Amino acid sequence: MDIDARKYKIIEKVMHLNEPEIRKIEAFLIDEFELSSSLDRALEQVKNGEVTPHEEVQKKYKKWL
Repeated sequence: MDIDARKYKIIEKVMHLNEPEIRKIEAFLIDEFELSSSLDRALEQVKNGEVTPHEEVQKKYKKWL
């Protein structure tokens, strides 16, 4: 099945969902977008060297570990 046919099948299913089901899908998509954005920012920070080495963090918080 090609991508367009798969899209239409999804659209057909969505058209028959009730309000609570739609809300769940919306919440999932929002969470997924926020997670993806957060991971993109984190990867950019790593690429730019804006990280603290694990050993340094361990020393700083040793008294709580």
